[in-house]
Amino acid sequence: MEHTLESLFLSLLFLQLFWVKSQSQLVPALYVFGDSAVDAGNTLLLNTSFRPDFDPYGIDFLVGESGRFSNGDTIADVLAKALGLEVAYPVVNVNKTMDFIYSDNQAFNYAYGTAGILSETGEAMGETLSLGQQIGLFKEAVETQLPQQFNSSEEVSRYISDSLFVVFIGSNDYIHNYLQPRSYNSSRQYKFEEFTELLVKQYGDQLSELQSLGAKRMVVFEIPPIGCYPIVLENVKSNTRCAENVNNMVSIFNDKLEQKVKELSSTLKDSTIILARTYDLVYDMVNNSSAYGLEEAAKPCCVVRKDGSGLCVADKTPCEKRNATLFWDQSHISQAGNEKIAMKIFNGSDFTTPVNIVDAINSGAAKPPTSEPPTSETPTPAAHSGTRPSSVSYFNLLLLLAFSAVLSSSL
Repeated sequence: MEHTLESLFLSLLFLQLFWVKSQSQLVPALYVFGDSAVDAGNTLLLNTSFRPDFDPYGIDFLVGESGRFSNGDTIADVLAKALGLEVAYPVVNVNKTMDFIYSDNQAFNYAYGTAGILSETGEAMGETLSLGQQIGLFKEAVETQLPQQFNSSEEVSRYISDSLFVVFIGSNDYIHNYLQPRSYNSSRQYKFEEFTELLVKQYGDQLSELQSLGAKRMVVFEIPPIGCYPIVLENVKSNTRCAENVNNMVSIFNDKLEQKVKELSSTLKDSTIILARTYDLVYDMVNNSSAYGLEEAAKPCCVVRKDGSGLCVADKTPCEKRNATLFWDQSHISQAGNEKIAMKIFNGSDFTTPVNIVDAINSGAAKPPTSEPPTSETPTPAAHSGTRPSSVSYFNLLLLLAFSAVLSSSL
């Protein structure tokens, strides 16, 4: 039975290579790296206790539970749709190697739930896949898988340089490392300033490696104001809207990250690294929620476990107004919040430096190798997120169902 389901999954993936696309595609591909904020299901394939493999996770997602730490789409999913791409599938398998199958209309997801900038982050909860390991898997794809899909190394280089790379990581290095002295010794080993310098230095080296592999369009997300997240407020026993001492830590990191991004941007010709100002955006969503159409920006939507994980209780009914609630569980943003964040970064003007995603693509005249060129008109959320899925979306639904079936049979 398991073999049959795996065969079905692979057959559907190969068939997708020839499926007719029905909407404008702005880049050849989207590559996603990071943690649980953008994980598409890689976490479910490794041995960890930090996993969203039960209801009500995915209650608003196309196929239900899929390994996403939300009720529906992640930020990466929203961006994929806005770019005219299919929703990402996880590329990591149980051996921490890659199930990479090329498609010219696809988002590829390397993100892992407990991942951090540092390799030891998240290890207290089981197997993890750090940012460095994720980039290592992408390097393998660049060196072995991608050359099989193109006629020359120049075509591979153009494909990579025209693609968009999203990196969302760093929160776990605080929440599941520095702020957890019972499980990690980093707070005893380093003063806060030293720890921040260590993180930024290593993060810069990792982003530089992505550049060396050909990435020229990157979106690097700041660490959001985790001092406003329910899990941190509970851990530090705060009765205020935000734990500003924790936010101050994150702000210092983000300031140093901005300088590192500027430094990296200046080293590679014709490259654009967008700094997504997630800190200011989410902080504003927490403290000025009505301006974003949110009614609840402090409490999680789902009933939360008492084990300190911040995850939902299995099979408990979540809040009804999920579209008006910022936090899904204690550690993750809801689909409604993810949509607002993603579109601000995609074509907004207030929370990106130096440009938004659309401007970065248009300035480089990126053209997908097998699709019609993007129009000069700036896309809007409605262009790629309507209520009626495209024919490709229906097909991708089959892919996700097959993946879910394979996963269920292996557990």
